[in-house]
Amino acid sequence: MTTPTAKTEKPRLTRDRIVGILLKQPSTIAILAGELAVTPNAVRSQLALLEREGIVEVQGAHKGSRRPSAVYGVRAGAEALPSRAYPALVPGLVRALAQKLTGKDFTAVMEGLGKQIAAGAPKNEGSPRERVEGALSFLRSLGSDADMTISKGKILLTGRVCPIARAVQADGRSCIAIESLLRELTGLPVTERCNHGVQLGCGFEFKLPGTRS
Repeated sequence: MTTPTAKTEKPRLTRDRIVGILLKQPSTIAILAGELAVTPNAVRSQLALLEREGIVEVQGAHKGSRRPSAVYGVRAGAEALPSRAYPALVPGLVRALAQKLTGKDFTAVMEGLGKQIAAGAPKNEGSPRERVEGALSFLRSLGSDADMTISKGKILLTGRVCPIARAVQADGRSCIAIESLLRELTGLPVTERCNHGVQLGCGFEFKLPGTRS
């Protein structure tokens, strides 16, 4: 009998192997299917996911007997994404910083990190709501499932999936980086309201201009 875990392992394995092949050389769907011994449709579905995540892209075309075939490759700057070292490195680095730095200095480092990430994110103009919506879109691109609600002069972003879960598990103050990121992207006062219990969850509260505390 096939277990649920076994059912999810093959797509994950196929996806990782696709990226591994493309890191060596851009390839067509047909070449990838042959290398992996799977159907072209299986490769096509995994490539669609990888494209949406910004990991792979079409980098050319290969002339065929009927029509050109798209040639896929790993997007520039995404080469490090498949690495399995980061899940081990990030929490270790956070713990080392927490041990070496005072509370004030650790906070400053996390705030600086958030500002650095924001510097490379799309900037949104418009109303406070539009700016928060833009920041939410970027947060989702990092892996969050957060949704937005508006209540009594405040905008709340809440989600059950933490995009920096490994860092937060090492030290809950890591959420300061995301708080700083959102402040930079929106120009609004924001307060972290995350759940640091057994089930991690995102929570950020924005105060709208003109509302009382």
